[in-house]
Amino acid sequence: MSRLHLIASLLVLAVTSTAGATPPDVFGYGPRTQGMGNTGVAFASNYEAVFHNPAGLAAQRRAGFTLGLQAGSFELELDGQQWPLDAYSGTTLGFHIPLPFGGVLEDTFVIGAGFYTPTSTVLRTDIIFPEVPNFVLLARTQSVHVMLGLGVNLDRLIPGLRLGLGVATLADIGGRLLVGLDGGNQFFSQTETQLLAGFHPIVGLHLDLPGDLTIGAVYRNKVQSDIDLAIRAENLLPGELELPVITITAIPQFDPHTVALEGAWRPTSDWLLSLQLQYQHWSTYPGVVGKTTSNSDLPPHPGFRNTITPRLGVEWEGQHRRTTAQLRGGYAFVPTPARPARLATKRDSEGEDLVRPSGDPVQQPLRYLDNHRHLMSLGGSIIWESSSGAHVQFDLFTQLHYLMPRTHDIPAEGTEGPGLETRGWILTAGWGVVFEW
Repeated sequence: MSRLHLIASLLVLAVTSTAGATPPDVFGYGPRTQGMGNTGVAFASNYEAVFHNPAGLAAQRRAGFTLGLQAGSFELELDGQQWPLDAYSGTTLGFHIPLPFGGVLEDTFVIGAGFYTPTSTVLRTDIIFPEVPNFVLLARTQSVHVMLGLGVNLDRLIPGLRLGLGVATLADIGGRLLVGLDGGNQFFSQTETQLLAGFHPIVGLHLDLPGDLTIGAVYRNKVQSDIDLAIRAENLLPGELELPVITITAIPQFDPHTVALEGAWRPTSDWLLSLQLQYQHWSTYPGVVGKTTSNSDLPPHPGFRNTITPRLGVEWEGQHRRTTAQLRGGYAFVPTPARPARLATKRDSEGEDLVRPSGDPVQQPLRYLDNHRHLMSLGGSIIWESSSGAHVQFDLFTQLHYLMPRTHDIPAEGTEGPGLETRGWILTAGWGVVFEW
């Protein structure tokens, strides 16, 4: 390989890489809540509560362990042509354990954990030029996600009150790549990378009210994964040119600050109804691609908008002897935070709008694609309880996401004419087995 070819390869590496935001934010977490339109802030009380609202753990009186699997496929269209996006699949693990304190602390603390692990990767996403069409929000399903939670039952102080504290962890990638010529005029390279954990808090509460009504509220802090890799070239062009340090800085995974308020009501012992409003602070999303050198320009700011998502869930339960059957369904309207693909103003190295000497802004295409979604879900469970009180629960769920047709402000890359059009649908399904005692 010639020196010029090696330099070109480094430049390509600096602007494109592969790595994927959190699957629970896109598709929910846990087959029961996923079957109810991703509600659960006011009623989830097992391992699913560590994501939806850790306060729900405090209502749990059993210990339990779960194992599950979920998968999904994307059928996306751009100008009537199928847009490729890899299917996703992953395993879910979780547990919840009441802590065996006595006295005034009896039945007060419950800990829980939830894990989502893709079947083929630890962290993956596509980091590409903003002008290249990319369903940036739907490509957030290939990363390990770990959640821990603690539920605190304060019923002795305030009847019906439970609090929850939790944390979500996501991987950050850092390191360096050194290339150069040794004393024998031979190419060499040294690579050092680190996989670090970032911690992001979750806080929630439950309050039981008269009439079998429970109010739940949760705040999830922004969840962000960063890539920061430095590429340094030494002695490639001795005496001719010293190359600057090239960096790969990117944000492949991002969930915004989220606040959700939900009510769960049992009109009878057989029925559960839940209604949720979820606010997400998307306007702080900085985009995927960062700088390649300390003085390089930045792409346009995505300009995402904050969203409010309504969710509805319903569940029916019937019992015969030691066997209980549950059927459930749900709906949500998920508005997109992304503005239509458009021409947008580039930014300088300080983040300010980039302008020409004439005063005109320097613009480039920004093709972050996304659509409003209708989410429809179904699910069910079979629960068998032994004479000793232990039980086994088998859950199933499926979700259909319909992406509403959308016309953007600019055409696809390399074409002329009206704005590009996007539409599609997503189908996901999964199962879980819960053992409680």
